Amino acid sequence: MTVLVMKRVLTPTIAAITLIIKFKGSKRFFMNVHIQTILSDVNWIHNEKADNIALRVENMKIRCVNEAMEKALETVLCPPCGGPHGKEEQLCNLQKLRTKNVILKTEYERLSSYLTKHGGYSIPSVDALPDLHGPSTYGSTSNNRPASYGSSSNHLPQQSSLLRRPCTRELINTTPLPKPVLLQHFQQLSQLEKNRMFEIAKNAVAEVMSLIQMEHSMWIKSTIDGRAIIDPGNYKRYFTKNSHLKSPSALQSHHESSMEVVVVQMDARNLVDMFLNTEKWARLFPTIVNEAKTIHVLDSMDHPRQTYSRVVYEQLHILSPLVLPREFIILRTCQQMKEDLWLIADVSCYLQNVEFESTAPICTKRPSGVLIQALPHGRSKVTWIEHVEVTDKVWPHQLYRDLLYGGFGYGARRWTATLERMCERLSLYSINHFPSTDYPGVVKTIEGRRSVMSLGERMLKNFAWIMKMSDKLDLPQQSGANNSGVRISVRTNTEAGQPPGLIVCAGSSLSLPLPPLKVYDFLRNLEVRHQWDVLCHGNPVTEAARFVTGPDQKNNVTFLQPSSVGEYKLMILQDGFIDALGGMVVYAPMEINTAYSAISGQVDPSTIPILPSGFIISRDSRPSSSEVDGGSMTLLTLAFQIFVTGPSYYTDLNLKDSATTVNALVSSAVQRIKAMLNCE
Repeated sequence: MTVLVMKRVLTPTIAAITLIIKFKGSKRFFMNVHIQTILSDVNWIHNEKADNIALRVENMKIRCVNEAMEKALETVLCPPCGGPHGKEEQLCNLQKLRTKNVILKTEYERLSSYLTKHGGYSIPSVDALPDLHGPSTYGSTSNNRPASYGSSSNHLPQQSSLLRRPCTRELINTTPLPKPVLLQHFQQLSQLEKNRMFEIAKNAVAEVMSLIQMEHSMWIKSTIDGRAIIDPGNYKRYFTKNSHLKSPSALQSHHESSMEVVVVQMDARNLVDMFLNTEKWARLFPTIVNEAKTIHVLDSMDHPRQTYSRVVYEQLHILSPLVLPREFIILRTCQQMKEDLWLIADVSCYLQNVEFESTAPICTKRPSGVLIQALPHGRSKVTWIEHVEVTDKVWPHQLYRDLLYGGFGYGARRWTATLERMCERLSLYSINHFPSTDYPGVVKTIEGRRSVMSLGERMLKNFAWIMKMSDKLDLPQQSGANNSGVRISVRTNTEAGQPPGLIVCAGSSLSLPLPPLKVYDFLRNLEVRHQWDVLCHGNPVTEAARFVTGPDQKNNVTFLQPSSVGEYKLMILQDGFIDALGGMVVYAPMEINTAYSAISGQVDPSTIPILPSGFIISRDSRPSSSEVDGGSMTLLTLAFQIFVTGPSYYTDLNLKDSATTVNALVSSAVQRIKAMLNCE
């Protein structure tokens, strides 16, 4: 009995002890498993670190190989041409090859002409030969022949076989760019396309007329300067639903709109004719329109009023190489609203297989235009509307960014200011006597006066054209916060009116804390000119003749006579103007005999070779309390052209040396002008 009781008492105790022993063993087991897991993780981490170290070592090896390959590419020789593969060296070698190509083509044309004339042989034109690399656009520079600043030709060049292509197609390609728009190869429009364009033209005319009539509800004042701009909310509500224009979605775009009203000294019918003729259009706006050409002339629309439409290509550019040109294919429509009232509407249209320059901004002209009303005494009232949508592929340079985005770049005010100035100039050009404001000086005849004024106008146009400098070399080490650095462009010129051969152009833009009018007066001051203009050789300059080109006598074309240096004598032709947005001072040296040919009026001024250099003065985008001085800040662009060598000069040439020379010329002029204006 006692044993049974003890067994019953001890049995639970033994079971509990056994359970405790089993639990401790299980705990020890799990602890062992956990330790093994930790050790495994530690080993994995060590392995991963080792792999990372190995990858880093491999990456360093690859980087070293890449650096070695880059250094090798800089020094390796190119078997076909024997030149290095560096960018500058490639440009030099390609430049020499293309210069020789121009020379060989010239010789080919000469021999071809001789054989055709004397031997009866017919040889195809050199332009008909295959050209795998585009037109021969590279010129070259010389180490052995001194470059001349501007033109010093003492003879008038005759038309020759060189004059086959316009200068606008003979730019130097320093980087591979797509070929420009070939305007002569557009296909004829189908009747369906014409009907579509008639509909677009009709809508554009209606929209422009509505924008003019809805002056109070559609236009608001700009917060920047108070000018009239389109109210985007109202515009979207009224006009964009039925528009054929689609906004680019890939890039962010901005709208530019403005309206101006002016009265100009020109008959309304003549003004309408100049708007519809692209050659006259480009002449009327020489500092804005770089190129213009009519592509298609459409039949007259079936409308009770006289209506004409045409498809036009235009390239616009202003102020500086830092401002990219804008290109448009537009449908231009002229409709006579009343006997003395015409409306001209522009709107972008799309043609197949048309590609503009790769870096040019995408520009869409929404219905814009002018309303021209005839006034007594041969005057016209012009209401101008500009409305453009712009998508920049490249961020504009900081010097001109605010000006462009603020609407001062291509806005209606620039167009109307240019129109006013050119109408006044054309009016003064046509008179048959010397006004009292003129100083004829060495010019004795009205024909001579017109010749000088025509030369000045062409000089302004040529200078504005070279400002595009789409193919350029940048010297970034010269740049700064208020300075763009020096940009260099090289071209082989074959155009009449400029010296045939290699021309180097260098330009720079900078900001000055002075009003535009003060800068303009300084550049025209003959008393200090010899201190910054190398053409004067440090000698004083006198005025030989002056002809006023507008109501403001500060706008004039002049012949300047520097004191002679040795046997070489020259004169300087200078044209300048100033308005509310800025101005230009452009000049070109002329050998004394060439100058007197222009003064005589007996020679076609379009054949007289001139190579202009000069300055473009622009106000900045900040509002001004006074329109007299145009503001408190000036954006100044200066550009010099140097004639280096003729088309038949075979000496080995070096682009780098010429670039260094012209860079020094521009940099020196900038420093002297800043010092004289106390803007250092």
